[in-house]
Amino acid sequence: MGFIEKSGEAVYALYYELRQITYLLSESIYWSTLGRFDKMRLPFKGALSLQMIRLGSTATTIVFLLTFLVGITLSFQSAVQLETLGAGVYLVRGVAVTMFMEIGPLITAIILAGRSGSSITAEIASMVVQEEVKALRVMGIHPVQYLVLPRFQAMSISTPLLTMLADIAGCFAGYLIATLYIGLPTSLFLSELREALSIIILVKSLFKGLIFGWLISLIAVSKGLSVRGGADAVGVATTKCVVFSITAIILADAVFSFIFY
Repeated sequence: MGFIEKSGEAVYALYYELRQITYLLSESIYWSTLGRFDKMRLPFKGALSLQMIRLGSTATTIVFLLTFLVGITLSFQSAVQLETLGAGVYLVRGVAVTMFMEIGPLITAIILAGRSGSSITAEIASMVVQEEVKALRVMGIHPVQYLVLPRFQAMSISTPLLTMLADIAGCFAGYLIATLYIGLPTSLFLSELREALSIIILVKSLFKGLIFGWLISLIAVSKGLSVRGGADAVGVATTKCVVFSITAIILADAVFSFIFY
């Protein structure tokens, strides 16, 4: 194909992807809210708890460790520059706002995209290849209710909670650098931290985590359901899921920067 044909194919693929994600989002929101009173809703007891453990709880350690290390690096480099200006006390405000508004939600989402998103895609893609999704439809079970809804709800709950954990880990790293390297007393650090943070900043951080969780779960499910072919298609779909999820997260973060600031 020539350049024009390839461009048209890419645009059509993007349109199909956005349409699929929009459909999954509308269905997930409906079955999570008004659909709870719908008689057609099938009760799958324990599915949400299982997905929260698999997709969120088991990622707690890696999220805390990586955000702590990023916080240590960011705090130390900032402290070195601020010390030359005699403004080491401003390290607290800079680290707190940066971790809550940018680093915490972004690092958490990227980790979950590579870990939980790829897991969702591989699992659903394997079910599609083995025609288990067709079997669900034959039994009268809506695939969105059985496959999408528990994962969507689990990521909607787990991602903001892990984002808060990442924010705390980054602030703890800043506390260590501020007290051990700069020599700030703990009382001054806590005082500056309270002045730097507010409820609005906390809500913005959690909101970004929620949207990132939606992007990860919906893209992962969409890539899994759109698989066509054999076992090799599962690996291709998993790779595309990670790439598309991270790209969407960074684009959304850029959009949030224009909205919030």
